[in-house]
Amino acid sequence: MTIAVASGKGGAGKTSLTSAIAAAFGESCVVADCDVDAANGAIALGALPWESEPYFAGPGFSIEIAACIACGACAEACRFGAIRQRPGGNSYAIVPELCERCGACVDRCTAGAIVTSEKEAGRLFVSDTRLGARLAHAELLPGEDTSGKLVRKVRERADRLAGHEGIVLVDAPPGIGCPVIASLTGTECVVILVEASVSGIRDAKRLIELAASMGRKMVAVINKTGLDTAMDEEARAAVREAGLPLAGEIPFDPSLRSAEERGMTWLNVEGAAGDCVRAAIAALRSLVDSYGRR
Repeated sequence: MTIAVASGKGGAGKTSLTSAIAAAFGESCVVADCDVDAANGAIALGALPWESEPYFAGPGFSIEIAACIACGACAEACRFGAIRQRPGGNSYAIVPELCERCGACVDRCTAGAIVTSEKEAGRLFVSDTRLGARLAHAELLPGEDTSGKLVRKVRERADRLAGHEGIVLVDAPPGIGCPVIASLTGTECVVILVEASVSGIRDAKRLIELAASMGRKMVAVINKTGLDTAMDEEARAAVREAGLPLAGEIPFDPSLRSAEERGMTWLNVEGAAGDCVRAAIAALRSLVDSYGRR
């Protein structure tokens, strides 16, 4: 079974909730951190990588110094300002972080100095974690825009690790873009984490629309309640209007952040906040199990 935890915005507590659920599931769970642009699941789970491989995202370009005649035609053709003259003026070079890999420079170079090769755009990792669950995660290099494809790689690696009987817990990136679609594809259930704030509620509604259009079953959890009663009620109303079962509400409580700073998860927190987390996860497990039996 594959369960995704998603939120419409960053900072809603998605990775924190994912870590707590992973702690509850234990060794039967494989976590797929699909937020490849800003992955922090490895930090939250105390990951120890034991496997790493490069991720290639298509052609990259470079200029051979010996072949370059310094005519500047390539720089004129580049609309992104990614080709600069080297010190001394005897040749040109491509700045990888600025290159959009359109290939216009290749067409304009009469000297054949521009070389095409597979470009490494990131790395894919497999790690053990302090919770017992394994973690598939990745890092996209700055300037790369193929995060949807890399998310798919992370999902495929997590599926292989889990096998037919295991549980894959997907930590989806925020928003509703291509990486989110890749994260939610093929999941049995999406946990919609609604932050009780104006932006959190607005973006959660957009995410719910996306997941519904994909035919995903959904469960809601509201986070950061207790700061504004009007916002709390508005978040509940949004969940009701969408027809989603509400697994629970998690209050804004400094003890939750403190637990993470000490290398623990929300599941370990004592007191009222921890009780809310455990109740929400128990309800989630019950609802997800019911979806799996249908």
